[in-house]
Amino acid sequence: MTADEQVPSRRDGRRADTIAEIKEHAWNQLEIKGAGGLSLRGIARDMKISPGALFHYFDGQAALITALCVDAYDAQADALQEAIATAPGPVAQWRALCHAVRQWALDQPAAFTLIAGTPIPGYSMDPQATETVGRRILLIVSSAYLNAVETGDADPATTDVPPLTAGPLLTYLAGESIPETAVTGIVLNAWASILGFISGEVFGSLSPLVADTATLFEAHVTTVMRGMGFRHPMVAHSKADQ
Repeated sequence: MTADEQVPSRRDGRRADTIAEIKEHAWNQLEIKGAGGLSLRGIARDMKISPGALFHYFDGQAALITALCVDAYDAQADALQEAIATAPGPVAQWRALCHAVRQWALDQPAAFTLIAGTPIPGYSMDPQATETVGRRILLIVSSAYLNAVETGDADPATTDVPPLTAGPLLTYLAGESIPETAVTGIVLNAWASILGFISGEVFGSLSPLVADTATLFEAHVTTVMRGMGFRHPMVAHSKADQ
């Protein structure tokens, strides 16, 4: 590859800038109107271009939504990866994951709502579109728990989760060699519980019920970790408070 081939052309640069601008307007719409308010015509009007011009960059609204979902999952994965990198040990890593995804969701409610909220009518994402980032999040979350199991900080045998067979999407992302163990169910059950709590905060149903959602979330994480078989789930929490 020559030096000229390594440097993006002006046309490529302009295209990337335009795509970034389209996404920026789309995120603004999502923040103000929600997923149901996403409008290509509205974006074109804000950018002062014809609606047809957008089709040079996205085949349609579904393609734009998919691109936004990929960006949202990628940003979430970055937050999780950073949290693990700075946590001292498996117990602290899992707790850090939970706090990282909560903080990301509170900071980026539009992105969280897009990938964890009410499905957009008529939109169905192709799993291949988010395959790479979906596998990345799966690896980060499951590895954190498996590390705890390996070090003896968590014991799957003490949980109430039975061995489960992976569903088609999990099999697609992780490979057909997934064993029928309780670990699959433990991780999915725990992560679904964490995301469910966060949904209550982001969508506004929890705050009217309790004044201090942060303290309640801390207790929720501990409860979830106990259900995952963590032997001393409060260790990382107590050290962090000192």
